[in-house]
Amino acid sequence: MIKPSPRPAQEAETVMVEALKPGYDRPLMIITLILMGFGVVMVYAASLISAEQATGDSHYYLKRQAAYALVALAMMAACAQIPYDVWRRLAPLAVLIGALALIAVLIPGVAANAKGASRWIKIGPLRFQPSELIKLVWLMWLAKHLTQIQPRVERFTVAWLPPIGALGLIGGLLMIQPDFGSTMICAGLMVLMLWIAGARMRHLLLLALLGVLFVVAAIIDKPYRLDRIIAFLYPERDPLGVGFHITQAMISFSSGAWSGLGLGMSQQKLLYLAEAHTDFIFCIIGEELGLRGVLLLIGLYGFFIWRGLKIAAAAPDVFGRFLAFGITAEIGFQAFVNMGVATALLPTKGLTLPFISYGGSSILLLGVSVGVLLNISKGQISKGQISKGQPAPSWVDRIPEIDGARLWRWLWRWPRCWRRHG
Repeated sequence: MIKPSPRPAQEAETVMVEALKPGYDRPLMIITLILMGFGVVMVYAASLISAEQATGDSHYYLKRQAAYALVALAMMAACAQIPYDVWRRLAPLAVLIGALALIAVLIPGVAANAKGASRWIKIGPLRFQPSELIKLVWLMWLAKHLTQIQPRVERFTVAWLPPIGALGLIGGLLMIQPDFGSTMICAGLMVLMLWIAGARMRHLLLLALLGVLFVVAAIIDKPYRLDRIIAFLYPERDPLGVGFHITQAMISFSSGAWSGLGLGMSQQKLLYLAEAHTDFIFCIIGEELGLRGVLLLIGLYGFFIWRGLKIAAAAPDVFGRFLAFGITAEIGFQAFVNMGVATALLPTKGLTLPFISYGGSSILLLGVSVGVLLNISKGQISKGQISKGQPAPSWVDRIPEIDGARLWRWLWRWPRCWRRHG
């Protein structure tokens, strides 16, 4: 006897129950663990000589990177438990805190300078880089803004003017440090997210033109940026000067060939290649693991981006979709730029390779970012959200909704009130 097939209503109910089962995206967790573990190994392999010369301890960077990775995993686990609607409510305040941190790096005694740039805050023996924080909170604010103006996204004054104003403040603080790379990432993410939100193409083209003019002005303003462009186009003209980094990077890759020299056997890390454990660690991977290792790493990033985009597509509300897409795009774009610089496909720019390069601020904020992605994949939403998803704890609804316009007006009026009552 053939059993009757379930009614369409029963089928829909079964699909709904399956879709709402709680659970994090396990492939994303696994790929994150693999990338972090691989990063610790490669930092050790790339920093043996430089760590010995700088600190007298060849394991110095290994121990710190391993500790950072463990803390990042703990932060990832903690953020995966926090319903992502919390970040929507607190996004304006988070951007304000990030901007204040960018101001703090300009204060003597608080900031830590290195190589002519003031990008770090000294916290005892540790240093924190606010530009890593600002990229994440900027995405949160953009996602909230786009969620609020979704029906009016085609209007230039509504969709573009608030982000442009906020980017002017954030980008100005970043350029003072100077940090041209982070400024470009924040600007690029703004344009990309407004594009997927449905902004008009003519507005996008206008902003792209203005962006090109800004980049040209920034290059002209600082001669060393123009030197990097010239070195990128003609590295053979000055292989021991401005073209040194590109030349050594290409030597590193050509030495690795298909199979590589073997883990720990790089010659370029013997103080030939600058920043071998940070900005140019991709070159060491190419030299020691060869093209096979390079393709494997690119595949890992491709898998991570695929999982991130799947999370964005399946998010239970608009804010979750925008935030998941923004986090995925930011990590993927930074990886692309770093690998492009290391392979001489892009001009030299000081951006780390996500999860792989040495750096406490970077790995910690990446842990937070992946934790947010994991919570979006679980689909927790608060009572005020109209969508399918897992119910968030009741304490989320007690967090006040911070309005960015009101916060700005309060900040504008506060100094006058303080002077009046002071």
